[in-house]
Amino acid sequence: MNAHRDGSASAVGRILMVENSPSARRLLQDILLRLGGELPNLRAAGSVAEALLQFASWRPDVVFVDMELGPIEGQPEAPPPSPHDPKDGAELAQLFLRRDPQVRIVICSATDPSDPRLVDLREEPNVAFLVKPLLAVRVDELLRGLRTVRPPRTPP
Repeated sequence: MNAHRDGSASAVGRILMVENSPSARRLLQDILLRLGGELPNLRAAGSVAEALLQFASWRPDVVFVDMELGPIEGQPEAPPPSPHDPKDGAELAQLFLRRDPQVRIVICSATDPSDPRLVDLREEPNVAFLVKPLLAVRVDELLRGLRTVRPPRTPP
């Protein structure tokens, strides 16, 4: 697999992937690596709790959020989430935008972006949508189209 140092993924800075399916996380990571992303600038979260921690401590520039964040595949049922935790990818994206209005969010969903849960997010200039299955060409086009709201951060 050839990574392109000047690829679209390297140009957007730190990328956090929030996906409860290990196979979907691997697929997105592989795509981002092929598009020039480098491991120090890629992080993954398999749950809402993990995503909240990563977001607060690492401050990503772009977050890919799965719309349907259920239990982690292949894992026993986790303790019930706090009633204050986001219940799906739309609520998590809204929380991220409240915490950092400049972060760019990519909602990944197997359903159409006309989902009623996404009404508020469709109005946000920093939110984009990708319909699954994720294809490298679509991810590349989306990343190339993201406007740089702030310069990408470099790892410490």
